Amino acid sequence: MIRLLFLFHRYLGIAVGVLMAMWCVSGVVMLYVSYPALDESSRLSNLAAINWSACCKISAELLRDAEPVSVFRIEMLADRPVLYLGAAPESAGLIDLITGSAIHGVSPDQAATVAAAYAKAVPPETPRLTDAVDYDQWTVSGSDADRPLYRFRLGDSARTELYVSSTTGQAVQITTGRERFWNWLGSVPHWLYFAELRRRVTLWSQVVIVTSLLGCFLAVTGLYIGVRQLLRQPAGRYSPYDGFNLWHHVAGLVFGVFTLTWVLSGLLSMNPWGLLEGAGAQPERARLRGPPVSGAQVRSALQALVRAHPSGIASIQNAPLGGQLYFLASAADGERWRLDATAAPVALNEANLTYIGAALVGTEPPQSPQLMRREDTYYFGHHREVVQLPAYRFVTRNGSGTRYYVDPVSGALIAKIDRGDQHYRWWHEGLHRMDFSAALRGRPQWDVLMLLLMSGVTTVCVTGAYLGYRRLVRS
Repeated sequence: MIRLLFLFHRYLGIAVGVLMAMWCVSGVVMLYVSYPALDESSRLSNLAAINWSACCKISAELLRDAEPVSVFRIEMLADRPVLYLGAAPESAGLIDLITGSAIHGVSPDQAATVAAAYAKAVPPETPRLTDAVDYDQWTVSGSDADRPLYRFRLGDSARTELYVSSTTGQAVQITTGRERFWNWLGSVPHWLYFAELRRRVTLWSQVVIVTSLLGCFLAVTGLYIGVRQLLRQPAGRYSPYDGFNLWHHVAGLVFGVFTLTWVLSGLLSMNPWGLLEGAGAQPERARLRGPPVSGAQVRSALQALVRAHPSGIASIQNAPLGGQLYFLASAADGERWRLDATAAPVALNEANLTYIGAALVGTEPPQSPQLMRREDTYYFGHHREVVQLPAYRFVTRNGSGTRYYVDPVSGALIAKIDRGDQHYRWWHEGLHRMDFSAALRGRPQWDVLMLLLMSGVTTVCVTGAYLGYRRLVRS
């Protein structure tokens, strides 16, 4: 059995060892270059202020008075105010608020107007439409409701490309030449994020899980063999090997545990078999919103907005609380306000916070809400991943330790961290990123630690794959 274990470890290491070495090298790239994404603050900063002068008409056929409305948002599209209306953002319809009629698809010219706001070249150039794509490497995980996507080249020195939805006119993705190049060496191989594989979600998930399981088995058998060989040596010796075999043995003894923890935590990131799955926050969000408002209420509120004529607002979306209609108004610079149905500014008050606490935890009152201005153990950003602060934190008293983080402006639930999410935080975020505390997360100490560990694990994987390949060739 020991002989078979040695053989299995050796030859499994030829293929899986190379894959694990690729994960390490691509992980180094990911320390410094993230997967491209257009965040909400960047999208808002490129929106024009809403023009209320000819707003806001809606055909009675598109929005009946008794029709329940859950989600809507007002923004500008090619110099016209439009309403995104739907039961959820993915199923939104688009209404021209000047004519009151539906917009059935966004034209290339309208999309070009959106893209022009992102053009930063000096002197400015007109964005060039290259094609309309259903899927490509940088949009494979986006919403299907936005497809096909217009792809524009902005003509700047960074070789920026922008993707605009043909159904809503919203910008949904932006990439630079630098990001595209380095992600082919970083996120794409690290996550096995190749477009044709990733768009087949179930197949992609199974491939990642199976390869990670093989990596775990390879690391466990390597640790067992390495320790066994160490313990069988006479006093004064620690290895029976020399040359590359010695390098592999020593590196495996020193870095083998990190090899195992990284591939195991990578496996757990896929949450196989629901091991670290949280309960989700849909019931709490539904209780916070309350029953949906009616189409008549939306019409009345829109007319109140027109009368109030708020200036400098780039986006307005509904932020219901307890069945009452409120708006969240956002400016291009990121400043936000909460408005009531009459378009008057109204901040969250003690009564709102009491309702939010009861809606989140049911009959059992939570601990008094805390207004957080700094990250805590479970609500934190990781370098380029930024969390919203300040935020109210509600913690249950029932012993589960479930935490709720609430937007202090709108009262919306930002995040729920229950027992499953807490386990995920340590087993994945902790083990995979060595993110056990804010001090360890800081730079440059985090870079030094990660580069040291990745170098060691890469040595383990590369030497193992080479030794297996050399033995295979000789055989």
